[in-house]
Amino acid sequence: MKVVAGTIGTILKFFSFSFILPIIPAFYFSESGFDLLNYNIPYSAVIFALCSILCLLIGLSLEKFGSTQNFTDKEGFAVVSFGWIVIAFFASLPFVLTNSVPSIIDAFFESMSGITTTGATILAYPLENHLQSLLFWRALLQWLGGMGIIVLSVAVLTRLTGGQKLIESEAPGPSLNKLKPTIMQTAKLLWLIYVFFTIAEIIILSLLDVSIYDAIYHSFTTMSTGGFSVHTNSVAHFSPIVHWAIMFFMIIAGTNFTLHYYAIHGKYSSYRKDSEFKLYISIILFVIAIISLDLIASGFFSFEKFSDSAFQTISILTTTGFTTANYDSWPELSRFVLLIIMFIGGCAGSTSGAMKNVRILLMLKMLKKKLYELVQPNAVIPVRLGGNIVSNKTLHTITMFFFAYILIFIVSTAAMLGFGMDIISGASASASCLGNVGPALGLVGPNNSYELLHPAAKIWLSVCMWIGRLEIFTALILFIPSAYKRESFLE
Repeated sequence: MKVVAGTIGTILKFFSFSFILPIIPAFYFSESGFDLLNYNIPYSAVIFALCSILCLLIGLSLEKFGSTQNFTDKEGFAVVSFGWIVIAFFASLPFVLTNSVPSIIDAFFESMSGITTTGATILAYPLENHLQSLLFWRALLQWLGGMGIIVLSVAVLTRLTGGQKLIESEAPGPSLNKLKPTIMQTAKLLWLIYVFFTIAEIIILSLLDVSIYDAIYHSFTTMSTGGFSVHTNSVAHFSPIVHWAIMFFMIIAGTNFTLHYYAIHGKYSSYRKDSEFKLYISIILFVIAIISLDLIASGFFSFEKFSDSAFQTISILTTTGFTTANYDSWPELSRFVLLIIMFIGGCAGSTSGAMKNVRILLMLKMLKKKLYELVQPNAVIPVRLGGNIVSNKTLHTITMFFFAYILIFIVSTAAMLGFGMDIISGASASASCLGNVGPALGLVGPNNSYELLHPAAKIWLSVCMWIGRLEIFTALILFIPSAYKRESFLE
């Protein structure tokens, strides 16, 4: 118990400093406040400062009470699982204290959506009516959650030990390639690549006449594949050339960051040789072609619609959730295809959510292997990935992940129907939140928010975001009774 509490305290201590950044837009946009020595002090700035102090004090208290010594696998899972919940709770405080949301449930939903990079919102439209400091807080939460606060903590806070277990529990995808001799160096490297592409997008968007504030905001929510925006009509607010620039960076964000590392060091062929990346690009092109043909058959195809179909395909497949069109008004086939790719997501080792392309690829290889074995029962046909044989243990884990993912989706959809949603809205909301996508279909489509859902539905979908962000198993371990027995992480 002390190890878990102490480590979460260290993470909270670091997270407390993130509350300071939204103070900048609070002053920049001269939000309402009080006069002090002839200066306007925004109320929101004071609230963020108080939240920072509170988070810091509690983090220091937990750190003093607990311990940051090396921990077991169970304790590593516990730190990550409880860590995201605790961080989401503290992140919800500004929403409540600024009276921007009607309840703590809504505030927790919004903060969990931010930190898990889901992008589903309960804020009332139009978004432009809300405090810019609070909107910036949402973007910052997504940017921090994109590569993972746990990973950042390991990279920056050298006192935090047990880094390997934390990153393996938190990092997106089935595995994490160790690019450097130590896990701390690997974590720092991942964040440097992440920051590099974020800055690159800020520069490019600024050159395309996007305001510096919008450029920073949407670069944060693009590279994290989060999808929050300061505009009610999302990325549709910008020109088509900006849409294509954001598409490019969404594809980058949905790609395994290991490949980016190799490319930065001149090994550009790593993209071409990677089986998962090739499947990822193939799915993008295939889905764009299907939706384009469907729009042509429906009689309202144009270059603008082609641009929208490309944007929405990339946005949803990478689980970013930006929108340039009301795709919920598109033909049924297009809507169905977009719903399906909510389950797929981007590549392992990216900031995307959902199942990840590598798992889909290995499932297809297992299917092919089984069909061959039916024809040739005595044949020994190994499953290979990148020239290497994939162990049966790994294949079994992927199969169980797929089963657990679909089972949770079914249960979640049934729960949404119980809360009064129709089948399309309930199923798409479940797929969207579990895959950390954001906007869905029907009542929670691109032109709507999650604001009017039943409070219990918001709580359940918040849990789905949490489970999805932690890749199912890390979260589900907490529900296994044996985890709380002797020699468990709670002792």
